[in-house]
Parts: sequence; structure tokens; C-alpha cells
Amino acid sequence: MDRSRHATHTVVTVHQIWREAARRGIGDAELRALTGMDPAELTDFARRVPAVQVFAAWEAVIRRLDEPGFPLRVADAAAHDAHSAVFLLAASCPKVRDGIVSSVGNARAWTTAYSLASYDTGRGGMTVVLDGLDPGRLGARCEAEFQLADFVRGVRVVDGAFVPPRVSFAHPAPPDIRAHEEYFGPGVEFGAEHTELELSAEVLDLPIPTAHPGLAKVLAGHVAGLCTPGHPEAPSHRVRTRRWLTARITAGDAASAACAARALLISERTLHRRLAAEGTTFREQREAVRRELAVDLVRTSRRPIKEIAALTGFADSRAFHRAYVRWTGITPGQDRGGRLVATRVVQSPEPSCAT
Repeated sequence: MDRSRHATHTVVTVHQIWREAARRGIGDAELRALTGMDPAELTDFARRVPAVQVFAAWEAVIRRLDEPGFPLRVADAAAHDAHSAVFLLAASCPKVRDGIVSSVGNARAWTTAYSLASYDTGRGGMTVVLDGLDPGRLGARCEAEFQLADFVRGVRVVDGAFVPPRVSFAHPAPPDIRAHEEYFGPGVEFGAEHTELELSAEVLDLPIPTAHPGLAKVLAGHVAGLCTPGHPEAPSHRVRTRRWLTARITAGDAASAACAARALLISERTLHRRLAAEGTTFREQREAVRRELAVDLVRTSRRPIKEIAALTGFADSRAFHRAYVRWTGITPGQDRGGRLVATRVVQSPEPSCAT
């Protein structure tokens, strides 16, 4: 059933379409005409637009390029572009299985146009099924191919030689499937009963090298706030600012009020005024996000304190230590050390009772 008529989708996919189309020689002016959007509208990955607008962008660009494999190129290039919070959360999970389950479970964070579900295939394997897109619409077919290719690309970050045991699409094959066979393997199938991707237990059990429990905990709460059903009301500027700050800081990027205002498509002065009307400031929100991220990383990860300081935007470890004491009343080392001692005490076996 096609549910895309009244559905919404984040602009992250249009951003990725735009970036790859530009790499292939289409200029900004033509892309504006083709997609009906402006690059400035694509910087806030939490922003939603009607899903039909995303599908129309797919259709316009792929017809312009006349390249059936374009959705696969977009997915492959997305690894080098800015990442959404859902991707960052998956990349922070301990194993490939956890990352896939996280992405599937958080699909509503980026779209209500279709659904994703995962099923156990036995022997530890898994099938990811995409449902809800109209196989007769070109833009919907592009989205389906992009989405499964994006999962494959994510696994290849861990296992560069990964070839899925089975990939099938409910829509008809494009005129030329050579790019699809090269990307997915020779067993890719079109006109199938379901759009689905199969993964083996061996791949699912691989550890993710970028796993960070503390970061995953912070991002999980952020992503949960994006998984709103139907047509969510416009979030407050405090919520939108926190979303932007979380994604920006966890990606290691600068997080200034000027950058935030540009991402939210308002002036910096307007951002400050609207936050003030909600009883807060940009500085307070940035401090809160940095504090939550830093405390969770100190308490739940084994990353060096110096590395956590850099990740959360501090110039040096001394500044981070001062801020941590202000936040918690103790130093990062004391906080981590105390918890390690407590863990050892809890896990120590009780002495046997002599009879």
C-alpha cells in the first residue's frame, strides 16, 4: 500500500541527492529548478517535508542524468557526507546486528512514507523488509533502492567485502541493472513479492569499530524524540536547537549560534529572541548538550579524558576538568574511578561460609 501521499520525510535524502548530482556535473541553479528546493533548506536534517517532494526530487534528477544506478551512487557517497543522528546512533552500537536493529526501529525518525521491519531467518540471520512504497512510481523505486543500498554501505564500513546473500525489490527492473549487480551482487532480484535485504549471522555478529556506549545513549534519546507519528507539530526552537547541537557536537563540528541559525533558516538575532521567549539561551542549550554527552562518555566509555574533552568542544583537558567539576562537583577521573571501584565491589564474589 502506498502511504506516501500524506507522509513526511526529512530533507537528509534530498541533501544527499543534491550532493551526488552536483558531483556529476549538475549546477546549483539547475538543481533548484529540478527539485524546487534550495541548499539552505537542506542543512537541518530533522526538518521534514512532504514525502512526495522527496520522490519528485529523485524522479527529476534521475531522468536528467538518465542513470539507473544513481540511487546506489547516492547511498555509496553518503558515507563521506554529513550524517544524520540515526546513522550516528547505528555507528555507535556494539555490533552490526545492533546497528541494523536500531536503524530499523528508528525509521520514523526520517520518514512516515514507508516502514522497515526485521525478521529472524534462523541460525542467527536476519531479513530487513521495506514496505509501503508504490512500485509503480519512479521516485518511490529510487528511494527503495537507495535505502537498501544504504544498509549495505553501512555494513561495508565494517566488512568491505560484504555481499548480501539476497536482495530483492518489489518493483520492476530498470532498463539496465549492471550497476545493481555490481553493487548488490549477481543475485539481486526485481519484481519480487517483497523489497528486502538478507544478512547472515557472521556479518551481524561483527563488532563495529566506532562503537561508543555513552554516545549511543545520548543519541538514542535524541532520535527517540524524532520518531513522532503522522504529521508532528513544529518543535519549539529550544528542541530544534538541541537536536542541531547534538548532531553537530557528536560529529565533531563547530557549534556556534550563527551556524545554528543558518541551519534553522532564521537570522541569528531571531534565534536568540525566540530562545529567550522560551526561557533559555543558545549558550545554556549548548552547555546542557555538552554536559550530557561528556558525563555519559566519562561514565560509560573507556575513551581517554583528553579525547572526550576534544569531542565535546573543549580547547584542552584543563578547561574540560574545570567544567566537569562545575557540572558534577568532582573531576572526570574521580567520577570514572569511583564507578570502576563500585563495579568491582558489586561483581566481587561473596566469601563462602565455613560450616
